[in-house]
This record gives sequence, C-alpha cells and structure tokens, in this order.
Amino acid sequence: MYKIVHRVRVGLFVAMGLAMAGCMNKVSGCRWSDNMLITQTNDTIGHLHTLATEGIATKVRTSRVDDDTWMVEWSFRAECDVNSVRLVMDFVHHSEADYWMIPAVSYNGNEWGRGLEPKGAMCDGYWRTYSYRRTPIPGALYSEGKSFAVATWSNVPTASEHDFSCSLMPEADVVTHRLIWPEEEMPVSYCNRDRFIDGWQRVASLKRGEERHFAMYLSATKRKTAHTSMQTFLKKCWEGMAHPSERVMPTDEVWRRAIGFCKESLWAEDGIYKGFSIGLLPQGEDGWHQRTGGRYESGWCGQNISIACSMLWDYLKNGDRESLDKGVATLDCWADNCRLPNGLFVTQFDAIQEKRGCNLDACNLGTTALNYFQAYHLAQECGYDRPQYRHLAFDILDFVLNDQQPDGCYARGWTFDGSCIYREGTVGCFLLPAMLEAYQECGDKKYLESGIRAYKHYVKELYKSGYTTAGALDTWCIDKESAISLLRSSLRLYGLTGEREYLDDAIQTSYYLSTWLWHYDGVYPAGDAFTQYGYHTFGGTSVSVQHHHLDYYAALWIPEWVELAELTGDRQWLQKAQAVWNNCCQLISDGTLRVNNRLRPFGSQNEAYFESSWGFGYGFGKDQARAVPQVARTDRINDWLVAWPSAFRLETLRKLDRLDKLSLLN
Repeated sequence: MYKIVHRVRVGLFVAMGLAMAGCMNKVSGCRWSDNMLITQTNDTIGHLHTLATEGIATKVRTSRVDDDTWMVEWSFRAECDVNSVRLVMDFVHHSEADYWMIPAVSYNGNEWGRGLEPKGAMCDGYWRTYSYRRTPIPGALYSEGKSFAVATWSNVPTASEHDFSCSLMPEADVVTHRLIWPEEEMPVSYCNRDRFIDGWQRVASLKRGEERHFAMYLSATKRKTAHTSMQTFLKKCWEGMAHPSERVMPTDEVWRRAIGFCKESLWAEDGIYKGFSIGLLPQGEDGWHQRTGGRYESGWCGQNISIACSMLWDYLKNGDRESLDKGVATLDCWADNCRLPNGLFVTQFDAIQEKRGCNLDACNLGTTALNYFQAYHLAQECGYDRPQYRHLAFDILDFVLNDQQPDGCYARGWTFDGSCIYREGTVGCFLLPAMLEAYQECGDKKYLESGIRAYKHYVKELYKSGYTTAGALDTWCIDKESAISLLRSSLRLYGLTGEREYLDDAIQTSYYLSTWLWHYDGVYPAGDAFTQYGYHTFGGTSVSVQHHHLDYYAALWIPEWVELAELTGDRQWLQKAQAVWNNCCQLISDGTLRVNNRLRPFGSQNEAYFESSWGFGYGFGKDQARAVPQVARTDRINDWLVAWPSAFRLETLRKLDRLDKLSLLN
C-alpha cells in the first residue's frame, strides 16, 4: 500500500468557490462553512478532505451546479519530483447509512444471495476499492443517512493514465465517499464469477510543477422514503453527461439479420425436436457449431417461443413462407411434447429427449405463457387455429395461481410433480406479466387479483430493499433482470386501473434499472478490443453484482421506456430507450464481420462485453494473481453467439411496430 504522509482538511480553499451562504434550494438553504456543508437549521451534511503523498499541494474549489448539486474541483501540484503518487478525494457524509450503493457493484453490501461476489464494504479489515470502469456512472457512490441522501460521481477520464477508482466506506456515524488516483482495486480484485485475484495498484509519478485535476460532483437532498431519493442524482447524472449518437442500421435491416441468424444458424431438427438452438460456440480454426449441452430452451437464453412468434410476424409482414413453417413447427413441437398433467410445462427440451427432470423456473414459465398467448393470436392471423397454445398458457398460470402464497409470492421454480424448489427472491415476478395477460385474455378477475397480490409483494420488496434479485438463472444475487417484470406490470396495472401509484412504481423501477445502465462511453487505449472493433459502452447494462460485464438485456424494456416517456412527459426515458437500442445494434454480423480472428455468421452477435478487469476465464494463474491487469485487453468481446439478443430485438420491434413507433429507432 502507498504510504500517505499527510492529510489536508479542506476549508481554506473552499472560500475560493462560489459563495453558498443563504442559497435557497431543496435542502433548505444549504451553505458551505469552512469545509462543512450545512443546512439552514444547522444540520451538517458532511465535509471534504484529501489525502496525498508527501510533496503534493492541494487546492479545492467548489461551485454550485444547481439547487442540490455542487462540483468540487480538486487540484494537486507536485512541489518536487514524487514517485508512487496516491491521491484521495473524500466527501464524508455525517451520518450512519441505512442504505448505500455503488451502482451495478454493491447494493447495501450485497448481503442477499448465495453467490460469492464482493460482500460488504470491507475485506480482511480493508475498505474495498473498485475501478470506475465497473460503475455505470464514473465512480458513482450513494448513501442514505438519517436526514439526507448524498451521491458523488466524477467525469469520464479522457485517457487511461487518468483512470481512477472509488470506495464507499460506511461506519457507525459517517459514510466516506472516496475517489482515488491512480486506479486500483484493493485489497482483492473481483476477476470472474465468485473468484478473486490479489489486489493491484497502478503506479504513477509526478514531476515538480506537474499537476493533476479531478472533479467530484456532489448531490445532497432531503432523504425520502423507499429509496426514492436516488431519483434526484440519477436524473442529474443522465442530464449532465454526454449522449453520443451512434449511427445504427435501419430497423428493417436489424430485423432481416436477426431472422436470418435464427433460420440459418440456430434452426435445429433433432429427433422429435424442431426449433431453435440456444446458440453457437467456436469450432476449429474458423467455424461454429450449435452448443451440445443445454441446447433447447423455451425462454431465458434460448427464447424458442419468442423467436417462433417473430417468425409468424415475419410471414405476416414479409410473406416469407419458410418463416411461417419454422415458426409453427417450433410452437407445435413444444406444445405437443412439453405440457405436464398438472399444468406445468417442461422448459428445457433436452430433458424430454434425455428422459430426465429439470427445474421448471418462473423465468422460463412466465416467458413461455406470455409468448404462447401472443402465438395464439399470431397463428390466427396466419390462418392457423391453435387453441392449444392458449390452453397451455392458462394451464401454467392456473397452476401458479393455486400455488401462490398468502402474501402474494409466486415460487421461483418447481419440479415436474409440482413441488416447490424455492421461493426467495424476485424471480417469481416473471410470472406476473403473463398473469395480467391472462386477465385481459378472458376477463376472469381471479387472474387480475392474483397478479395484484403478487405485484404488491414484489414491489414492496423493491421499496424495502432497494434492489431486485436473481432474474438471471446462472446467478443467485442482486441483479436487474427480474425488475423488467415489475416495470411491465406497473404500466399494465396503471393502464387497467388508472391509479397513480402504479405509474410512480414504474418510475422508481426505471430509476433502479438505470443504476445498471452505462451513462457514458468508456475511453479505451489503442490495441484494446473495444477500440479495435468500435464497441461503445454507452447504453449497455451490467448483468448483476455477480457478473460484472455488459450485455444487451435492456433491449427487452425499450417499449416500456417509450411508454413511460409518453405518460410522464419525461424525455429521459425516451433518450435511454434510444441509447439502449443503439448499444444493442452493435457488432451484428453482415456475414463478413471477423471478431477475435473468427468469421461470424450472418446476423450473429455475441453476448458479453468485459468493460473492466473482470472476465470469463480471467485471473486464475499465480502469475496473473500478482500482476496488474493490462490497461488494453484483446479479450473484452466473447465468442458466445447466443439466441436471446436477436430474440429481444425482434420482440421489441414487433411491439413498437404494433404501436406505430418504429420511427423512434430509425
């Protein structure tokens, strides 16, 4: 660890900033007094201080951005040649934190779940530090004290040598929001799912007279209930950061490539099975093959039922008979072979072929039921009467309704005989949109009543905990995926009832989802894979606190953010929807695209982008465990060409086409 030889408590230089005394704002006349941020009623919010290596002079200037946001400009000047520089910039929030968050990294310490991701703010007696590259807003930190909610963040570094880290340090009576330069991850670095390497610190030096400048933005607001205070700083961050506008291909070309990939590369006829593979893996020097294990799935990563619906839509829009035949064959195959007598549905076709059991999870079941309702109507439009599609969707939901707990909770999964495997977490919420769809299909209020009871259970968890959990089936942790079902359901219930609370819930859920959304384009050096292939992080979403990489999952909730923008008049939701769309249309192969020295099939696209020092298969060797991760990496883009990104784009295009809003994405 670098030795810090002096501390500068900031007070003298604050007077150089904009005078704060008596400025009326959302925290009742906030003012700076020496190094203290104080309210009109003499409640102290917190103070600034720095830590620096000997030989470094510090200056600070504060200026007001708006009613509840300030910019703190830190200047560090070397008074002599200094090796192994370490600079620390703190805002100390004068309160115990009931809730704290490092967006996309840690939500109140990640205590929920069975994963081995970083737990708590400390490890082995040392505060955890994280590279800003792990955060969707550079270095963002948030804490809710007894009276105030405080958030801090910084600017996007313009070059790798400016990369920094952050740390949130909750103690009994204070919470320290810390920015650190140069970049480090200590005392350990989270390198892969449930795995760590030794911590690392980059080395930097300053020549006499050389300076470094950093900015910390500070938002301080009165604390509100149910973690809704986070809305203020999240909106400020979105409005204050650059919104790069990437050129993307027209939506009809996006559609053509996705349909082509599904038909040409994912189609499988395997014994009794007719449908789509879950995805492609590398084979040989330049080839690909369909994955040989866990091949066929109705929802989640495989998305067979959603893809089949898009095939029917393709026939209706473009007259492609092959699309119709493959869509109907897929829907019939799953419907004819996967229904169980108790109403449940086998969501992994491999289990049918191999005559074995599998978990029947709420994520797959909810998606399957919802898509089969859609398939029933699309098939009718195509001239096919398939009442079994509708019946099996009702069968799934009737089982779920009868299994529902008194508190409204649905299970996370069942065995074939209907025994509940587990109920904890938010995954059961995936059944909620299908339950509300069932009500609109038949008008039977039992489905609406069940849905409302479930909704109240899951939205209460979000407001109480400040997060949702384990929508991704390969994790058991805090994540974003199950929150999409809350967002969809809140908007559906608002449409059904007109009750304002549902719209408010949709807004808060969307802000929670925004804590996973990359608000900026990361700057990567020459030789880095992101630079080489022109990948942009803006608009991507991190997967979970257990999986620190970006993906395209947010493509699924674009229609909901378009709707929310219309209902509220708040354009940030439309802007975010467009950012997500631009992000998810990157690196879709035209059949000539080579990535990682391998030619990609037409319409294909990989799943994972490693924006930080985290990555699959990274950091296991002893030499790697002692090394500082490379600034430039050639392995940031993986070679798993999975089905779901294409399925999600197709589903979103179908929905926006129905709403006559495709022009928003062109």
